[in-house]
Amino acid sequence: MSFSISELSNILKLVSSSPAEAKALIKLLAVDVTKSLGDGKYLLETPSKELTAFSDKPLQDGLKYWVELGTKQHETPIISKFLQQPKILQEFQNLSLKFDIKELHELLSSKKTIESFKTSLLEHLSNATSKEDFTQFSNLLLSLMQNTLTIPLTLGHYLGVFQMKKRYNKTTKKSQLDFYAALLKLGPISGTIMFIEDEIFIDLDVAFTTTKLFLEAHLKDIRYKTTLHVRENIEPLYQFQTNSLLDINV
Repeated sequence: MSFSISELSNILKLVSSSPAEAKALIKLLAVDVTKSLGDGKYLLETPSKELTAFSDKPLQDGLKYWVELGTKQHETPIISKFLQQPKILQEFQNLSLKFDIKELHELLSSKKTIESFKTSLLEHLSNATSKEDFTQFSNLLLSLMQNTLTIPLTLGHYLGVFQMKKRYNKTTKKSQLDFYAALLKLGPISGTIMFIEDEIFIDLDVAFTTTKLFLEAHLKDIRYKTTLHVRENIEPLYQFQTNSLLDINV
């Protein structure tokens, strides 16, 4: 049995193929923290309205968070959990280069995935018309220099980020693929794909129990052995440094 990295796009396609269903079942919402009101109370902005909510941990004004909505009959929805979104989701919001699932599959199916992506980035960098685009395309190239493929995604009307890195596992003495995805309706997902004793194993971490249940239902037909765990501290494989580039005007 062999594993192609193009299978990663198939996994993403499976877990993002039903955004309406995911929204209904998982009940995650993206919110902006507008202002701290003191005593753990915050003013939040959602896509449709402003609301106030309490958090048992400090939140930072101006940042975006995933929140989990809980409801009881005839009562106002309850926000039960805050999880900060990675800043790259916001930074890629207006980036001119984004891949849909079909384009991602084509890229990962290429025999020269890294080279193809690098060529595309250099072309967009040379044609960048704003400082923001120039900075973000440069960041994507810096990510490649750290052996991490970072790809902005469009999933229907929603933005996502996908990262992948190949590394050597000293325990299995074989190479493995680490990957990370930030999806607005599913939250953060990280995973490892390993080839052990002629079998392929996929180990996934998610931040919300409802996301785990949703993925278990959608990944049941995958031909590889898949395990799912709930873990809150899921970080991108590569974090962009906004101050790592020279202040260059384009």
